[in-house]
Order: sequence, then structure tokens, then C-alpha cells
Amino acid sequence: MFDIVIIGSGPAGLSAAVYAKRAGKRVLVIEREVMGGQVATIAEIENYPGFASVQGAELAENFVKQAKTLGAMFCHDEMIDLKLEKEEKVVVCKKQSYPAKAVILALGSVSRKLKVEGEEQFLGRGVSYCATCDGNFFRGKDVVVAGSGDSAVSTALYLLGICKTVSIVSKYPELKLKAYPPAILEKLKNVKIYYGANITKISGGDFVESIQIDSQSQPIKTDGVFVAIGRTPVTDFLRGKLELDERGYIKVDENMRTSAKGVYACGDVTTAPVKQIITAASAGAVAAMRALNELN
Repeated sequence: MFDIVIIGSGPAGLSAAVYAKRAGKRVLVIEREVMGGQVATIAEIENYPGFASVQGAELAENFVKQAKTLGAMFCHDEMIDLKLEKEEKVVVCKKQSYPAKAVILALGSVSRKLKVEGEEQFLGRGVSYCATCDGNFFRGKDVVVAGSGDSAVSTALYLLGICKTVSIVSKYPELKLKAYPPAILEKLKNVKIYYGANITKISGGDFVESIQIDSQSQPIKTDGVFVAIGRTPVTDFLRGKLELDERGYIKVDENMRTSAKGVYACGDVTTAPVKQIITAASAGAVAAMRALNELN
């Protein structure tokens, strides 16, 4: 029996583990992929307090090392169900099940992919899914944003203050805006928009050099491609067990409590409007503190 089982070893999950272990609880962290979460896949981070610049793998390693030093247990497994019928929760994974008094879900979310030639090849070498994470590496350069909605517009507006030129490749004949008013297009007057177009190929040498779109016969030169077509939480197996929004994100209150007693969620898997490393770490601390208070 664990006091707290944490699903996910990103900044949110590991922050929760640190706070829970400092309180003397028996803690298990379950991770299905790389320990440290998505942070471990980021080439360089320049917006985390205390570090002018740090490799994502290094920061992730520090997170994991701190939790392990405090005594948190770790295992590689994948959560496939959550049993809430009794006061004791059971986290059901592919390898085995783990009973717990409380569960903290730090599942994160995954960026939707273009699924085109060159996308995986140039990941971290010109292809990015986070403008606030990687935009500064393209200062004074030419970049392309792939997307048609609010996320693409937000990405383009952010990059306008950094990059030499910004272009948007939208698969629709117009931008599909929900959060932004139509007047926002005035702020995009310096952005070239390719409407009704899809990126079909990303090319280059060591780094991205060009893209091919289906509405143009000639390649378009660019130094980077920012994919902004949304993110997807992996929460289908939680439907009917926890309250989710229409996109599948877990609804939480200000204390990271979900609709089920003793189950908390934090980080990118929740409806939090800002999804950054620092906000995930903060949410993990809040979730752990609330879980500790209720356990005690």
C-alpha cells in the first residue's frame, strides 16, 4: 500500500513527489516513457528560474535525482485504468496494479503531429511544438507556423517579436478563431499566410532549410517549423470516472482536486490555461500539499 501513487514523471509529477516525500509519505512514481517527462526531450531551456540556460535532459535528471534522493520509488509501467469503487484506490497498469490511499495524475499531454516526411527527423533541429520554449533560438531567422486556430495565431504573435519573418500555413481557406476576435488579423499584417495549404515535406541538412506545401510548386525556405495544431491529453480511459472537458482535459479546482475524492491532477493534463514547466511544477506542489492535508 502506497500513501500516494503519482502517474507521470514530468515537472508536475516530480514536484508532487518531492513534497510528498519530505512529508514522510510512501510514494511511487509511475512513468510509461522517459523519466523526467517531456522536459527530457527539449534541447535547451531558457525560461526556467535559476537557469540562464539548461539542457532539458539535465533539468529532468535533476528533478528525478532529487525525488530519488528523498526516497521516492520509481517504476516503468503504463496506466490503463483507475479503480475508485472503494476508499482505497487502485492504479491498474499493464504490468501490475498499485493500491494507494491517494492518486496524483500528472499524465501530461502530447502534441498533435503533422505526420509528414522530415517532421521526426528534424525534431529539435528546426521542428518545434513550443514557441515559448524554443522561439529564442530562432531570433532574427525565418520561421513557419503550421496551424489554423488560436494556437497558431498565438504562436505567430509570439514569434513576431523575435524572428525576422513569420509565415502561417493554414489548411483552411480562413483561420478558425475562437478565443481571438477577427480584429486580430490586423496584428498579423506582417505575417504571410498560405491559406488552403498543407505542409507535405520538411527538408534540410543538419537543420531545417525548407518546406514543401501542396499549394506551391517550389519549396519555401525557412529556418524553423513550429507545429501549432493542438495537444491531446491521454485520458480516454478516465471517461466516466473523472470529470473531463470536451477535449479530454481533467477538470480540477484551485487545489488540484478532481471530481473523485482522493484523486488529484496537475500539469498539462488539466484544464490549466498556461502549460509551462514552471506552472506544472507549481501545480504538482499544490496537488501534493492538498493530498497530504487530506491524508493527515
